[in-house]
Amino acid sequence: MRLVLRFDGQDVQEFVLDKTDITIGRIANNDITIDNLSVSSHHATVHDMKDGAMIEDMNSTNGTFVNDIKVTRHTLKDGDIIAIGKHQIVFFGQSAFNTAGSDAQSEATVMMSADFQQQLQQELSKSKAVTRTITKKAGKKKGFFARIKEWLGF
Repeated sequence: MRLVLRFDGQDVQEFVLDKTDITIGRIANNDITIDNLSVSSHHATVHDMKDGAMIEDMNSTNGTFVNDIKVTRHTLKDGDIIAIGKHQIVFFGQSAFNTAGSDAQSEATVMMSADFQQQLQQELSKSKAVTRTITKKAGKKKGFFARIKEWLGF
């Protein structure tokens, strides 16, 4: 299971649920920190349970929403969109690829529903866009005058 943090429609960060409880909030001691005043210090917790995952609002000031509905506790389904402040967190309950297992298992045919294939395609497209953005930003920063010259076409 994984969570993808988004802001303004752009993927910001991905988190794999690797422990029982994942805390979400504004302050740094949370597993997922969202630095925004509309997010409470300890806003919500995602609980990884045997039969899936559940989000629980931790009495936040502005509330936790799943698919535009305010919730106190909610069992998450694949593709659910959690809104916390101005950020969205997309929940993915199933993994696109299972890398665990023997070599015989890794050569088995994988069957995916058309919906899951479409979702995977969309996520891969977004991932490429985020990679391009990160790569572009990682380059050498241009000075003020260089940017002005570029803007003016010199």
